Amino acid sequence: MRLKTALIASTLLAPVVLTAPVQAQTVTDAPSDVARSAKSDGADHGIQDIIVTAQRRSENLQKTALAVSAVAGDALVKQSISQATDLTRLVPALQIAPAASYTQIYLRGIGTFGANAFADQGVAFNLDGIYLSRPAAPAALFYDLERMEVLKGPQGTLYGRNASGGAVNVITAKPRLGETSGFVNGEYGNYNAVKVSGAVNLPIGDRWALRVSGQHASHDGYYSDGYDDENTQAARAQLKFDSHTGFDATLMLDYGHVGGKGSGGTIMPLIGNGRLGPSDPAVVAAYLAASPMAPVPQVVAQPNGFQSNNVYGAALTLNQELGFAKLTVIPAFRETDLNFLSYASGFYIRDQEYTHQSSVEARLANSKGMLNWVVGGYFFDERVHASQNYNQGSNILLVTPNLATQSLAAFGQATVTVAPKFRLTGGLRYTDDHKTQNSAVVNSPFVGFVSPATGNFTPIFNPVTSQAISDVHFRKATWKAGAEFDAGPRSLLYASVATGFKSGALYAAQTNNSSQPENLTAYTLGSKNRFLDNRLQLNVEAFLWDYKNQQISHLGPVQIATSPAGAIYAPVFLTENAGSARLHGVEAELVFKPDAANLFTADVQWLHARYRTFRYNAYSATGGAPAVGCAVAPTSLIGASSGAAIYSIDCSGKPLANAPDWTFNMGYEHHVTLGGGSHLTFAANSRIQTGSYVSIDYLSAGYQGTYTTSDARIEFEPAGGKLTLAAFVNNLENNTIFAAAFQSPVKNGVLYNQLRPPRTYGLRASYRF
Repeated sequence: MRLKTALIASTLLAPVVLTAPVQAQTVTDAPSDVARSAKSDGADHGIQDIIVTAQRRSENLQKTALAVSAVAGDALVKQSISQATDLTRLVPALQIAPAASYTQIYLRGIGTFGANAFADQGVAFNLDGIYLSRPAAPAALFYDLERMEVLKGPQGTLYGRNASGGAVNVITAKPRLGETSGFVNGEYGNYNAVKVSGAVNLPIGDRWALRVSGQHASHDGYYSDGYDDENTQAARAQLKFDSHTGFDATLMLDYGHVGGKGSGGTIMPLIGNGRLGPSDPAVVAAYLAASPMAPVPQVVAQPNGFQSNNVYGAALTLNQELGFAKLTVIPAFRETDLNFLSYASGFYIRDQEYTHQSSVEARLANSKGMLNWVVGGYFFDERVHASQNYNQGSNILLVTPNLATQSLAAFGQATVTVAPKFRLTGGLRYTDDHKTQNSAVVNSPFVGFVSPATGNFTPIFNPVTSQAISDVHFRKATWKAGAEFDAGPRSLLYASVATGFKSGALYAAQTNNSSQPENLTAYTLGSKNRFLDNRLQLNVEAFLWDYKNQQISHLGPVQIATSPAGAIYAPVFLTENAGSARLHGVEAELVFKPDAANLFTADVQWLHARYRTFRYNAYSATGGAPAVGCAVAPTSLIGASSGAAIYSIDCSGKPLANAPDWTFNMGYEHHVTLGGGSHLTFAANSRIQTGSYVSIDYLSAGYQGTYTTSDARIEFEPAGGKLTLAAFVNNLENNTIFAAAFQSPVKNGVLYNQLRPPRTYGLRASYRF
């Protein structure tokens, strides 16, 4: 407690001691790479500026009244980032975990435990301003990037859909007129890791430019049976036209393939070295030894899991200068084709899913004079067709969703200068989401044996067929109000109140098959500062988030039929409104560059995230009380088999999952100039994170304790600046770190945990021309 109090006090008072106000942020584990992306606003060897488009206009991050972190594209390469789950190492507020072929993104505990066709993200993921709806969409994208931005808190005004917790923006490197250039990166490491990426920029006359880039990334599985491997190929082509008279257009086409065996998981408690995969004999034996045992039907994980997922995208960005404002129109199309078999959660998951997404956003923006404003409209259409087979041994579930979503929105935001150093901001967005489904469901619970008295233990399953039909609208007005004050030449003080919502979710139930939208209101106070002739940067943000009607995704009971005794319930992975929470905390970021040779960085976040209310129902196939670390009470609801029972769970007062109280990121870089103009760089960074639950079961097996993970690298750059050679190591401590946990639906208290990568190391070479 003393440590907590002292650190909060120091972070809040530090700007005052240095004669400036309090708040916000900019985070990167490789700030020197971000620094090289823009010119300094001060001394030759001072901290460099970062230009972001988080508010739909280009502006200096230090002058942006918003809680946002930025990481440059070069930093992503040097940190060996090739998939979304790797991003957890870079931003303290961010937690990203795998779920079969899906990706779960959390910001300060706000996110979605989504792992099927019905899931929507609670943190919006955007590629060049285009919202990607599917949880599997952030794949095969992390190459040839200009930067990544992480916006914290609800983005309910300027951003598309489902940005209640924040947004992750990935911005690709764009074609450049009149320039022939490119790069090639090659990397090899343990686990037979091979990463190759490259890009070439070609001028076509004085008005056209073409940029083509691609990546291959692969490594062997981190688990004993080959799961948690990588085999990704991706390509992107961009063609730009600039009339030189105020009109420009950029066409982007991209493709990605994600193959391999897919993510894995291991049974808890950990066996041996902790990286025994789901089909490892020792894990299978531990699973079979848990109740209920044979002859009750069992599912034995096999080594034949796979994923063969493809994503396709096309987008056209049109800009026209109109004199009084700029008009931007972005029509986009995206297709996601999933095909995978997974045992990551300890049972059989076979999923085939096809998603077609199209969207159009139009914006008119002015960023000159006393009033900066943007107004626009947004249209989104998505169609999902899937076949999902879940075999849990004593329960078999087949769901065939046919889903459609149409979203319309109108928005506007303006910042007005009311005094030379004082500005006010207001924004409003109205969203109308229309969702429909026609989903077939076959739930087949195990109900007994043919004739156990005679030794005939042939299992009997009782298939129950139902149809889930929905046609619902979710309408919401979200807003933002803020004020900002220039407390000095390089000091900004700001405060804001912003709201956001996540659209209601559908699920496969006969009745009551949709949840209500969740809502978040965020109060922010902060300051961004530069001191010591632009050599010291100190940003601090204090925040309070009020989270209501939270959507929780879990395996729970839904009505599938009606009997004379009442409604019949069976387990389905559903998303329901289960809780409300209060989150508050402080994040402080420090960058110190005393001279050209040294760079120190530190980022600390303290987060207090607790449920005020959190209640839901759980399905027990065996009839026994669920194994959870919360209050449990029986209900009178009727299960689909004679032995089943349904319980009420109350986890009020518990911390949010994926929301550690403390997160520290620290880094140091030292640059040495050698003879002949060559350079040597030594870099190291560490992340320290206190304990947090990685599932809503609140069991000790699903709790990740305090851990430290460190990365280090040495780079040599010969004279000329075109070639870079590096050696690196990530997770130097080789710690076993839980990313997520899932409890077996049929074996009470048996958890399978997904793990973050072990120690990895290798060599990297980069050539720029």
